[in-house]
Amino acid sequence: MTPWLVRMIAEHHHRDDDDRPLREIRTPPALLRADDIEHKPCPYPGSRARSGCPMNVSALRQMSSHWSDIVDALALVRQRHAATRGQRPPDLMDLWRVSQLAASLPWFFILRGDAATRAPGFAAALAKATQGVGIWAQRVLVDALTGVAPPATWTAQAILDSAEANGTLVGEREACAGPDAMMRRFFDTLIDGTPELSSPTIAALARDGAAVQTFGAHYGNLKLVLWLHALARQFVYADVVAALGADHPRSPAVQALADDGCDPPDFFLVLPGDPAALAPADRAAWLGGLATLVVPFAADGSDQTLAAIAAAIARAGLESEAPSTLVDEVMVIAGVAASAAPRLAQAIATFARLDTLLGAAATVVEAGFRGTAPDAAPAPPFDAATRDRLLAAPPRAILRGFAPVGFDALCAT
Repeated sequence: MTPWLVRMIAEHHHRDDDDRPLREIRTPPALLRADDIEHKPCPYPGSRARSGCPMNVSALRQMSSHWSDIVDALALVRQRHAATRGQRPPDLMDLWRVSQLAASLPWFFILRGDAATRAPGFAAALAKATQGVGIWAQRVLVDALTGVAPPATWTAQAILDSAEANGTLVGEREACAGPDAMMRRFFDTLIDGTPELSSPTIAALARDGAAVQTFGAHYGNLKLVLWLHALARQFVYADVVAALGADHPRSPAVQALADDGCDPPDFFLVLPGDPAALAPADRAAWLGGLATLVVPFAADGSDQTLAAIAAAIARAGLESEAPSTLVDEVMVIAGVAASAAPRLAQAIATFARLDTLLGAAATVVEAGFRGTAPDAAPAPPFDAATRDRLLAAPPRAILRGFAPVGFDALCAT
């Protein structure tokens, strides 16, 4: 039985009940039909016009057809989040969390249904819009980490101006298709919208509001945990390369892991300068600051454990220990000097700790997802192969190659 979490990451074939591809342009070409995506030149000024990227008018058409339900559903999840977090006015991370509650909605319907279940069109369209909000918030957060403080209070116009300035309105292949007035209305709702529940569709969603919130909180907090895990792995890779030396024949493969992007794919890598030179205690302090972004906001509090796991990920380099047998093994297999072997062994031990914590986080999220569906089967275990499916570039095979016996002793199968 495939975990729901793995399905959410791996399945690209889904369509909503408007028969549109759930992932739009990110759908693999083999799964797209010829008339799925209609592109037209972007008529909007600013970065979108300068980019030369077309806009997806078929997606905009869907957004317009469900507009009332989209705005009402966004207001509903915003209200539930505000009732839990009590933050007024919302800060950047509040806006991000609300966006994730909305972005998770298609999977809320798909995973809790049967094989034929499709996400409602309003949920699919809302998710696509709020995925853009999530990318915008990530860029603002990265700017904040590098010294550019965000505004203390957000307005719809401030979000629009910020999205224009930081490039969020232009993707790799498309420009945002929403006109400014539509985006300002959307952002107003994101900040302080009140649901009207005027349609039976959104009224039904409201009746399931606690489950929606719990599912979305696990979805959002998992993304932060995966991001923190990706950043922590960067220190592992930096230490391995430093221990091996740039000329070692295995260094390029490890460096390729470091250069292979970020988890989740809509997040960005940000690290202190020269990660290999940063002392373990300073790494833990820096990662620990980011770990505080993981805060519980599920209706039933079932995501609280994820905050503790995030803090443990930040401390993994301090709390893992390389046994002497592992040091001896890497010295022989990798052919490194006795002075470099402890650092290489410690990097492997740190990854083993991170791998264990990834499994713990996945188990919490899977249980949280399934807990919103009373008839859901128990969650399957997250073995090593399944944990690797959560990462875009799992490093297990490469790191295990330095010390198979010691690695297997430290990493759960």
